[in-house]
Amino acid sequence: MTENIKRVEIRVDVQHAIELITDIFKAKSCNDNEAKTIAERLAGSNLVGHDSHGIARVPRYVEWMEKGWVFPNLKPEIVIDAGAMGCLDAKQGFGQVAGEYAVDDGILRAKKHGVSVVGLRNSGHLGRIGDWAERAADADLISFHFVNVRGSLLVAPFGGSDRRGSTSPLAIGIPSKDKDHIILDMATSTVAEGKVMVAQKGGKQLPHGALIDSTGKLTTNPEAMYGKIRDDEVPNPDMGTGAITAFGLHKGSGINFMMEMLGGALTGNGVCGALNEKERRKFSNGMLSIYIEVEKMVDFDYFRKEVKSYADFVRASKPSHNNDKVLIPGDKEFSTKEERLKFGLPVPPLVWENIKQTANKLNVENLERFENAIK
Repeated sequence: MTENIKRVEIRVDVQHAIELITDIFKAKSCNDNEAKTIAERLAGSNLVGHDSHGIARVPRYVEWMEKGWVFPNLKPEIVIDAGAMGCLDAKQGFGQVAGEYAVDDGILRAKKHGVSVVGLRNSGHLGRIGDWAERAADADLISFHFVNVRGSLLVAPFGGSDRRGSTSPLAIGIPSKDKDHIILDMATSTVAEGKVMVAQKGGKQLPHGALIDSTGKLTTNPEAMYGKIRDDEVPNPDMGTGAITAFGLHKGSGINFMMEMLGGALTGNGVCGALNEKERRKFSNGMLSIYIEVEKMVDFDYFRKEVKSYADFVRASKPSHNNDKVLIPGDKEFSTKEERLKFGLPVPPLVWENIKQTANKLNVENLERFENAIK
């Protein structure tokens, strides 16, 4: 397939995408609720512009199930129950389900105690971490989420050229009674690994310096992560010799390191890697979350007005060269969601074809629905 063809995008109706992906995971033995939850969370990530954590991951999730890295229909177990503090073990169940359990547990504890700290260990891929900050914000809670990825060595430390860290995302949520929450959601690497995967499949190209090859040179070529692969292959980061860079030079690299301490070591999930280990650690997400009930600290109306006042103050800054306006965390997601609900999800044709191939392998019925889903 030529580069020009690979860079074309199609538009997919979000509800059709959810129905099709639900059927894929039902075909892999997920119960109806779990399959729909996975599909809604993945498509929801695309809706707000986080394509790296969206439907492009469907073939990889199916592959992980076949490798025994994630299992269907598992309910997380509360392993620490100590008042304002708790910890859940997801037992390698799907992160889209485990994340909801963990956040809801944190909300209940914070409503009772004013603040709570909840760990989650041994979770399948948690998806877009901003989902969990939004869920807490819907309950009028501020929340912080520190995540690591055990067994996922993808990121080079500042000054290094090989893989020593994971993408280790961070999310912070500020609630609003109008539900226009302020959500900071970011990888502590220059880009999420999913963005490299989307770029490899013909999606948005990577920013300069997102990757570093094995010789220590900065690059935007996804082959540094995956090597050369066929169009029908699922990108495998184990096949590449390069790494993703940490954002913000030494500062971002330092934050990336601390995600392993908080999301990995403190939760009992385990850090992403260690010296002198004979075998690579099994993949899982760990997440440490802190929840604060605003009204236990300060009057919510006062808080809301202060937040809005400062947000408007920042947005009113004179745009710099090549920028139309100044945004705060969450603004881009709001505008993207409105546009994509109307016009559909932009998806590289290779991504959609790979999802269709996965459905075909699982004997999902009526594959013509994939063509009907294109707007």
